[in-house]
Amino acid sequence: MTNIATIIVDDEIKSRQGLDKMIREIEGFDLIASCKNGAEAIEVIDRLKPQLVLLDIQMPGISGFDVLKSIVHSPFIIFITAYDQYAIKAFEYHAIDYILKPFTDKRFFDALTNAKTLLQGKELNNSLASLQQMIDNFSLSGKDESISSNLDLGKFIFRTDGKVYLLEYDSIIRFEAMDYYVKVIGDKTYIIKESLKELLKQLPSKFIRVHKSSIINMGHLKRLESLGHSDQLAIMTNGDEIKVSRNYREVLDDYLSL
Repeated sequence: MTNIATIIVDDEIKSRQGLDKMIREIEGFDLIASCKNGAEAIEVIDRLKPQLVLLDIQMPGISGFDVLKSIVHSPFIIFITAYDQYAIKAFEYHAIDYILKPFTDKRFFDALTNAKTLLQGKELNNSLASLQQMIDNFSLSGKDESISSNLDLGKFIFRTDGKVYLLEYDSIIRFEAMDYYVKVIGDKTYIIKESLKELLKQLPSKFIRVHKSSIINMGHLKRLESLGHSDQLAIMTNGDEIKVSRNYREVLDDYLSL
């Protein structure tokens, strides 16, 4: 059997470095990537398609559980965390092991040996039964983490419908406010709970607020038409027509003058 393609996901650099060192000392594993947050993990896991992921749970913005809900690829998962309260939920996600920090070299070696055995075609049921026995004394508590605005992969990152999405900024045409929610409009339309004011802080400079209820991507601006009284109409590449109010005209003019 070829070496097992493995990815580490942990927001703490010392943890990543420690796991890196330990896994390289165990025969049969290739560490192909190390991710520092959940957003990066979603992208890397679906792109590299590892066989095994060593996954932290509590990370800023996007938790380990968010990662599993958002990826398409289905690797074997070993959770490595300092928190025992998530063990039952980890079992619900069909993790093959749940390692509590701090742990011994033997505990880590045994977990990876078990993963290797399973990947060689052994029955998974025996492992899951052992895991169930291990977590019988654990309890589940806590809520999913909210998205943090400081995660930046050059993409717009948000959670909706129980999944985390990473959209290329160029694919977003505009944002439209709806009471306490915002429509994200591009090839598809998503609804997120956010204000335009807070949203604008997270966006690149090519996103301009042109109305109290609208932010547009200037890369998708097709033309401007005058409505009189200093108001304008922004025609977008998808045909949407967005009113540019006089209160935001100066911001638009400043951008166009660059």
